[in-house]
Amino acid sequence: MKRVLSLMVGMLWLSGCGSNEVTVQVQGGDGQLLRLDANDLRYQLNRLTPAKSFTFSDVKEGDYTVSVVAGSYLETKVVHLEAPPMNGVSQHPVEFRVPDGANVAFERRGTIVYAATPTRARNWDLFTVDAATAEVRQLTNTREFEQHPSWSPDGQRIAFTMGDVMTNFDVWVMNADGTGRTRLTEHAERDVLPTWSPDGAQIAFVSQRDGDVSIWIMNTDGSDKHKLVQGREPAWSPDGARIAFTSSAFEGNDEIYVIDADGANMRQLTFDKRFDWHPAWSPDGLRLAFASERFGGQELLVTGGDFTRQVRVTIAENTFEVEPKWSPDGRGLTYSGKMTIGDDGELAADGKGRPLGTYDIYLVPASGFDWDDTTERPVRPINLTQTDDRDERSPSWRPF
Repeated sequence: MKRVLSLMVGMLWLSGCGSNEVTVQVQGGDGQLLRLDANDLRYQLNRLTPAKSFTFSDVKEGDYTVSVVAGSYLETKVVHLEAPPMNGVSQHPVEFRVPDGANVAFERRGTIVYAATPTRARNWDLFTVDAATAEVRQLTNTREFEQHPSWSPDGQRIAFTMGDVMTNFDVWVMNADGTGRTRLTEHAERDVLPTWSPDGAQIAFVSQRDGDVSIWIMNTDGSDKHKLVQGREPAWSPDGARIAFTSSAFEGNDEIYVIDADGANMRQLTFDKRFDWHPAWSPDGLRLAFASERFGGQELLVTGGDFTRQVRVTIAENTFEVEPKWSPDGRGLTYSGKMTIGDDGELAADGKGRPLGTYDIYLVPASGFDWDDTTERPVRPINLTQTDDRDERSPSWRPF
């Protein structure tokens, strides 16, 4: 009897010896690092890496999502695993092929307009910085606050807000050199955060003129103002058909939504109790970048396809990265960030883990950078402004 029981136990043990194995093969990448997000398969595996093969053993049954971000390329695949076989190894290959040229270094060309203020005596003015040379030029110098600049599609004009923090703000436009200012809105409530439609015929902006924080649309001469939806931070898709935006009106916390430009077909893109905000369309209209607090700091994420898979691309909790905008070639990002590196080569933060220093304008590849849990940091964001006594915010990038 004991022999029979022992034999049965042995057979049961043998029947449970099989396993699932997932192999992720990434090809291409133009010899540059790319981002693999395989956090579903291995906890916290979201890193910059060369293109190569990755093997994950003893994977349980279920659905596992894997994403690759490489310049203008972002692809997500889902592998479905059944229960492990009775014996042996069940192989599950997942292949990514980055197209040639998609992951070459982004071009540091063009002009970034932004708003800046001294940290001790707040007085916001507008500046430009050359993306290649970091040469800075001041466009405005008034006692009023000029903020939230946005290049027109042809790069010849800038929409912005101007006003006094104690009174009111309105939307203005001016020439690229700071001349020829024209006021487009005049209302007792603040009108802020203007952004151009891709055809240059309309401007979306944010106003409380009807009591709610809402996105409004007007013609570029200030006529035909009409409300679109409750929300803020509008970002027009490159084809002009949709507007991505942030709103806390529907879920009680900041989430990213997209809506048709005529107000139809609103869709929620993010679902997290922590704040997601600052959406920005890529030039090809296939991806969005945005900022989030869901990882403890303020990090950047990119999403593509149906926008449900969102990949964190700045792995650094003790930094702030907000207000992203894409490079004209779609392979890089500019953003407003706070990141101070101490004498020991590590990030300087206060007692609550918040970064020290001021906001500057940065550039980084679309695949981002890694800092936490690693001493190898081959990719570091490029600081274009590097001023200790000023905050620089709200970048907008034109291609020349």
